[in-house]
Amino acid sequence: MSVAREDGTKVVLPRTGPDEFWQTIREHYAGDDPRTWKYLAMLALRENAGWPLDQIGAVFGHPKGHVTRCLSRIKSDLRQRFEMSPEFLDVDEAMCPEDRTPGRNVPR
Repeated sequence: MSVAREDGTKVVLPRTGPDEFWQTIREHYAGDDPRTWKYLAMLALRENAGWPLDQIGAVFGHPKGHVTRCLSRIKSDLRQRFEMSPEFLDVDEAMCPEDRTPGRNVPR
């Protein structure tokens, strides 16, 4: 799969495994920013592992509402940076309504 950056450059996401995927995320998105990695960890716990918001908050020492805002922020940033459609990062209906905005599809 590939995505486009804001400047139009194409980034090909690897299909070989999680190590290559996270290396691509480091190179093209998060770098060494601890806050971005923290938000990505929250997103992974929520979306991939199905953790409830209060448990994620307990791990990071944040109230549930702050976790919701962090998730909204990282999803929005990922969509803007990689111009993904909202279906790529599905939204929990109980979460922030501002997170359910139309996105742009990446041409194939």
